Amino acid sequence: MATSSLAKIKITLLFLISSFLLINSQLTYIHQECYDRFGKYNILSNFGNNIDNAITELASRASTTYFSNYTSGIGEDQVNAFYSCRYDVPLSVCQSCVASVANNVSSCFSSVESLIVYEECTFHYSNRSIFSVMEELPRLYHYSPYDTEQGQFSVAMEGLVTLLINNVTTEFLASSRYFAMTTARFSSRESIYALAQCNPDITSFDCRTCLQSGFYNFANNHTGALPVYGQIFLQSCRLSYILTSEVLSRPWRFARTFLQDTPTRFTPGFSFPSTGTRGSSTIGAMIASIFSVALSWKLLL
Repeated sequence: MATSSLAKIKITLLFLISSFLLINSQLTYIHQECYDRFGKYNILSNFGNNIDNAITELASRASTTYFSNYTSGIGEDQVNAFYSCRYDVPLSVCQSCVASVANNVSSCFSSVESLIVYEECTFHYSNRSIFSVMEELPRLYHYSPYDTEQGQFSVAMEGLVTLLINNVTTEFLASSRYFAMTTARFSSRESIYALAQCNPDITSFDCRTCLQSGFYNFANNHTGALPVYGQIFLQSCRLSYILTSEVLSRPWRFARTFLQDTPTRFTPGFSFPSTGTRGSSTIGAMIASIFSVALSWKLLL
């Protein structure tokens, strides 16, 4: 009972701190997906407390490292969790992003697995083994609801992504980080900004497979022309890009830049190429969303 009360106090404090940090760092909330295909947990069990404990522990680690995993509890109540922050954001932003996960957990009440996505970090917890594993599903796509009219953009992106993936795996040899950023001039007015990253606990081969699978499945869903803005999130990797006339300063804010470049009547779309999950949809389905810069960018269902 004492442990349960302590966990609730910790998570309440974490919620208050993260709410303050969220306002000041203006994190970009993308989406949270709840997965019921692995079952649900009993609300009278310790599973919920173990989620809270994992968030608290990992949020404390995020002040010093961009990636970490943690196991809380044993047996049926065991929670395996990890976070991954973008390597180009300050560690203070990484920590506030991981701490802000406390604001989202209640949305997946009773689900034993969830993927929480911000532009600055991702957080994944489950009752199954998820460490050092590359999985091609689930995938989350966040993209502009219209495609480019220029077919050459798709060709340019394919070449850029190939270069980017090579740079990601090469960088790991130098810094133990799967991370790369690149820009390319597309026209006299517009440039492509792109970023890719993998979790450091997978192999170089799996990193390459993860990024290639994510991008080419995304491209296949947009035959003919790619959207001008897209972000692809998998459990072990991510890839983000945007075509814009703006000169971006680092860290690049892909979703925010898209909304600044675009009339307010357009909002990004989501698709979830996975099945058996609460809140998932068929490929290409659009979910309307609105964003609030003051707090976080919330999904309006």
